[in-house]
Amino acid sequence: MKANCYRTAARSNALKRCSYPAIVLILKVSLVCLVSVSAFAAGGACPAGLPVTGNNCYFIAANGADTNNGTSESTPWLHAPGMPNCTGACASVTPAAGNGFIFRGGDTWHMGNSALGPYTGGMWTFQWNGAANNPIYIGVDQRWFAGAAWARPILNGDNPLSTSTTLPGCTYNVGANNSFLVLDGLSHITVDNLEFMGMCSHSDSNGNVMVSYSYGSDMLFENLYFHGWTHQQFNCGTQCFAIFAFRGGSPSAPAETIHNVVIDGADSDPAGAGAFYAAAWVVYDSVFRNVAQTIVRLPHVWHDNLVEYWYAPGDHAAHGNVWESTGDAPGTNAFYNNIFRHLSPDGAGQVGIWPLPPVGTTGYWFNNLVYDTHGGISGNYFNVGQNGNSGNQGTLVIFNNTFEQNVSGAIIQCNSTYSHPFTAANNHYIDDASSPYSSPCTGGTFATELLMNHSTATSQGYTASETYAYSPTSSTNSTVGEGTNETSSFCSVLSNSSDTLLQAAGTACQYDTGYACSYNSGNHTVTCPARTATARPASGPWDAGAYEFSAIDPPGPPSDLVATPQ
Repeated sequence: MKANCYRTAARSNALKRCSYPAIVLILKVSLVCLVSVSAFAAGGACPAGLPVTGNNCYFIAANGADTNNGTSESTPWLHAPGMPNCTGACASVTPAAGNGFIFRGGDTWHMGNSALGPYTGGMWTFQWNGAANNPIYIGVDQRWFAGAAWARPILNGDNPLSTSTTLPGCTYNVGANNSFLVLDGLSHITVDNLEFMGMCSHSDSNGNVMVSYSYGSDMLFENLYFHGWTHQQFNCGTQCFAIFAFRGGSPSAPAETIHNVVIDGADSDPAGAGAFYAAAWVVYDSVFRNVAQTIVRLPHVWHDNLVEYWYAPGDHAAHGNVWESTGDAPGTNAFYNNIFRHLSPDGAGQVGIWPLPPVGTTGYWFNNLVYDTHGGISGNYFNVGQNGNSGNQGTLVIFNNTFEQNVSGAIIQCNSTYSHPFTAANNHYIDDASSPYSSPCTGGTFATELLMNHSTATSQGYTASETYAYSPTSSTNSTVGEGTNETSSFCSVLSNSSDTLLQAAGTACQYDTGYACSYNSGNHTVTCPARTATARPASGPWDAGAYEFSAIDPPGPPSDLVATPQ
């Protein structure tokens, strides 16, 4: 994949589709046997609509056998290459660029309990690379499934589900590192439409990862569903384990793209897992909920993500940041149209957003909605230069966001120790404090900021039932026309970039928020955006906050985005 290739789940969308030309596999010739040719060197025909084509696909199902040739849905393997129990024909194939490994929907592979089948043999270590514009695809054909309807194939660690934070122990460990899928050191891999569940963390270590990859690049994770984690009671420190983890090395750009992914700990120990540990180059159209911590490395573009119900990790042994950067990507970065809400519901009060643009880097934060947070309890809400490892930092541009917190205190926190240039414009703050900024924030540049206490906000319709941010029903409300027009400034910088991801951000900049994604809790999929955005005027003042008033605005967004199909 080229660095600016922007892939989506809707592969029929020609404007956003990437092509993946097939390759011809080279047949192995044994020097010992002179002309011995592997009977399984060529795969079967790839199903239509997948990002791999030609006779390059292999099929895996719970009713398969590793003695099968694996080249059709009627002759599948039982395991996939890299699984410890892969033998026979399965083990004879060396995966290569352009190959697809297709799992039958509705099947479950057991990773912890060897008494259940099919058993993977423990941790699945995949160790083969794709190529630029020609990845290896690990995914599904949604027309091939067991049961009455298609469902994601499952990788199950087999530990019982529990929402307890005080489990005395774990039933199963998955391999030496207690990880499900290890892709360390690889590039050009796509993982699509799998479900991961049943992990239990035994200790605070570098293991305990559902998807691990280090020193990799151009990794695409899409349409995945993670849930059902627990942890044995111990002091977790920062987090008991992570869903995605880039555990070492300096990732080359783009390290990963993550989209249409659901991480939902509703059936899990919410204090036991972090969504990311240093793995987040491009993340969009996803839902992360009932989780404890996110530490990101080299984030470049994050947009249209719903983040909600965030807890303190490790039995409250450490604070649980919603979004903590260890250093944004070089150059210009954009974070927009995200919703962060219902933060620290366990009362720990230590949940925040910590962006960290390095010196010479600019991060643009706009059209985000942050509400129902306890951040003011510990002074840890939206932090500018607050990261203890940051030192002096680059520039933050924070504009057209809506922030609400339900305790009195500064929303924008600054660290007096470090230099932290930032520009704030058109933001709408709902807070009962006298200022939305902590006292060291005097080094910022401020324009048309609007602070409103909860009483005034309620009188004008900015309430929890309208998520504090829906376009006001009256053109005389305080946010209307309060902001400055940023079409030729912030939006122009993004639109004129040579990076197509930033160009898309520049287009979004000229609209108000799309309200992230709606989440279907029945099949654990997302629909994005949740709302049709309203264009901001090309000339004349903008509204303050994440939303723009329109006389023909559609009905307000729902107060809860979770939906269950009937």
